[in-house]
Amino acid sequence: MNKVIYILFFFLIILLYKFTLSDRSYAKYHQLKHQVLNLKIENTRSLEKINILRAEIKNLKTDLPYVIEEKARNELGLIKEKETFYQILK
Repeated sequence: MNKVIYILFFFLIILLYKFTLSDRSYAKYHQLKHQVLNLKIENTRSLEKINILRAEIKNLKTDLPYVIEEKARNELGLIKEKETFYQILK
């Protein structure tokens, strides 16, 4: 009977080691689960950026002259010839 108890105790110690300290431990599992969640969130953000860029590319391909003029005015502050630029300060 003692041999059976020692064998069961030995297997219990091995299982406890694997559950707590090995590469397949619960802490490692929890860490990897958290990492997967963060990567999914980052992936979602990246997909949103990609969709915005695709829409912008589609817009550039269809309405090229108007989009270029709008970007030049808004982002670069350019004006057409014979236009006067007024800046209103608050």
